Amino acid sequence: KLIETYWKKERGALNKRWGYFVSKAVPFLTQLLTLFISEGKIEERHIPGLSKKAREDLQDLGPTFIKLGQMMSVRPDVLPQPTLDELTKLQDSVAPFETEIA
Repeated sequence: KLIETYWKKERGALNKRWGYFVSKAVPFLTQLLTLFISEGKIEERHIPGLSKKAREDLQDLGPTFIKLGQMMSVRPDVLPQPTLDELTKLQDSVAPFETEIA
């Protein structure tokens, strides 16, 4: 009952948040797919720019996504070094959030 009451009070908040996530994810994934289709793979020359964009998007999406980026920043078995370097900026170069947001 409490959860139902909360979501009635916060009507539209989840949809707004989901819309914001999609507004970040779709353009980024479209860029990746376009590069992959046009070149057959993601060329090394694109990785620094893509990595920066990914970090900025994670930062814009907030604390949960920043934490995801921080976790991925220590995974050289999964991501290339330029991406690790960019995501490492999420370790100590992120502006603090208001308590309500965090």
